Amino acid sequence: MSLNISVTLRSGAFVFFVYFGAIGLTERFGLAQLDTNSVAGNRFPSSGDAVIDKTRHAAFSFSQTLPNFVVKQLTTRYETMAARGGQTSWHILDTVSAEVISEGGAENYRNILVNGKPPKEDLAKTGTWSTGEYQSVLLDVLSSASHADFHNQRTTSIVNRDAWRYDFSVEQPNSHWQVDSSAATYKPGYTGVIWIDKESSRVLRLEMAARNVPRTFQFDTVESAIDYDSVPIGDSRFVMPTHSEVLTCDRGASICDRNTIDFRDYKKFTADSNITFDSPTDK
Repeated sequence: MSLNISVTLRSGAFVFFVYFGAIGLTERFGLAQLDTNSVAGNRFPSSGDAVIDKTRHAAFSFSQTLPNFVVKQLTTRYETMAARGGQTSWHILDTVSAEVISEGGAENYRNILVNGKPPKEDLAKTGTWSTGEYQSVLLDVLSSASHADFHNQRTTSIVNRDAWRYDFSVEQPNSHWQVDSSAATYKPGYTGVIWIDKESSRVLRLEMAARNVPRTFQFDTVESAIDYDSVPIGDSRFVMPTHSEVLTCDRGASICDRNTIDFRDYKKFTADSNITFDSPTDK
C-alpha cells in the first residue's frame, strides 16, 4: 500500500502529488524481500536500541498476519487563505466518504461520495485527496533501508497507555517520500515523532514533516500524522490507523490545505462479503 496525496494548485497550471513508497512493494524499491526474510528468521539488523528493535519486529510480523479487510474512510477537506499556526481559521470544503478494501496488500476504493453524492469529477481535481494511511508509512519509517535515526527517548503516555516517545529523522538520500509536480520531482528528507506502547511494542502515533524542500518547489510544507488503536477485525483485534491528518502549504504564503481522515468499522473482507456501513453523516 502507499500514501498518496494529490493536490490541485489554485493556478490550475500544475498538479502536485506525494507518493510514499511502501516496504510491502518489492517491485518499487527492492526492499521488501530483505525485511520479510528478517521477520521470518528473526534476523533484523540491530538498531542499537532494544525498544526500536522490538517495535520493528512487531510491525513487520503484524504486516504478515493482517487479514483482508474493508473500512469506512471519512475525509473532511479544509482550506485557509490565512494560516496563523494555532490561530488558523479553517473553511470546510467538503466531506468525502469511501469504502476502502485491502485485499492481498492492494487497496481498492469504492462507493466514493462527496457530501453524500457521487463525485462529478476526479477528487484530485477538487482539492487534496490522500490514500494509503495504513501500514505502509509505518513500515517504511521502521525499515532498516530508511536508516531512520531514532533519538531523544523519553517516557510519556498517550491514549491512557504508557509509552516511549522518540524523535526521528530520515536523511534525503534514504527517503522514499516522493513529491511530484508537472515541473519537478523531489524526495525530501523528513523528521518526526513516534509513540510506542511499552507493553505491546506497537506504534500508537506517528508524526512526519518534510524538510528542506527546494525553494523552487510550489509547496514548502508537507506534514502528516497518524493515530493507531486496537480495533476488532473478525474474531481478533489489530492495532490499525483510526485517524490521520495531512497538511500542505504554499511556499511563502499563508494558503494551506488540510485533510482530517477517520477510519471506522473495520470488517474482515472476503470475495463474497456483503458489507454495509452506516450513513456517511453518522458519527
